Amino acid sequence: MTDLLTIENDPKTKKGSKKKYLTAVQYLAPATLASDALGRPINMCAYASNGCIESCLNKAGRGGIGDPETNTVQIARIKRTILFMDNRSEYWYKLIRELKALVRKAAKRKMKPACRPNGTSDVLWERTPVVIDGVKLANNIMELFPNIRWYDYTKYPYHKRPTESLPSNYDLTFSRSESNEMEVWINLAYGRRVAVVFSSKKDDPIPETHLVVGGSHFVPIPVVNGDESDLRFLDPTGVIVHLYAKGKARKDTSGFVVRV
Repeated sequence: MTDLLTIENDPKTKKGSKKKYLTAVQYLAPATLASDALGRPINMCAYASNGCIESCLNKAGRGGIGDPETNTVQIARIKRTILFMDNRSEYWYKLIRELKALVRKAAKRKMKPACRPNGTSDVLWERTPVVIDGVKLANNIMELFPNIRWYDYTKYPYHKRPTESLPSNYDLTFSRSESNEMEVWINLAYGRRVAVVFSSKKDDPIPETHLVVGGSHFVPIPVVNGDESDLRFLDPTGVIVHLYAKGKARKDTSGFVVRV
């Protein structure tokens, strides 16, 4: 069985190493890409829009090479998802072992451990109890590893995942799509930062502000560069996180990518 977590396996998490964080990411099969034993689709992204599904980073890099049915990256993501859905005890055993290894590795390198469990999914980890062989170990995995800095992007509306409902070591950044524009202002108003994918090219400077509809008028919101690292919890709150379009997102026409 393939590992559940990848460590420093992409350019953005490697950039985080310069900030003394050792980052692990879990890549599951997004949206309804995986199916259960009866062939029923498993939805790992409850609020994914059409543009989000089409532009998903799941298809970027090695994950988008060749036939998806034989692509080893896609196969690994589907296997992880099926393990999580169909054999939760074994999943927790494996994840706990890998998280302990992450903590040891970070300590050895004099770094801080960080983990993004939703690399290509949108699971409510704060509401997922750690139960092994019928025994509840914790209310969620963040509670079991309080010294790991947990973070994710989410498309859940704010009222579904308000900050006060999250463990203190779990940080969320709202992710804008072509169908949740009204949630952008709500999340900003509650102090959460919002990630926005722009059509800017990598050499283009990012704007200082981005106009967001707030009530009956537009409000200029400060913008930070989200491609300098993946460590969103180090960003200020109440800002727009500028992300460059990658992979299939560069050709998006749905409105998921904001044209500049």
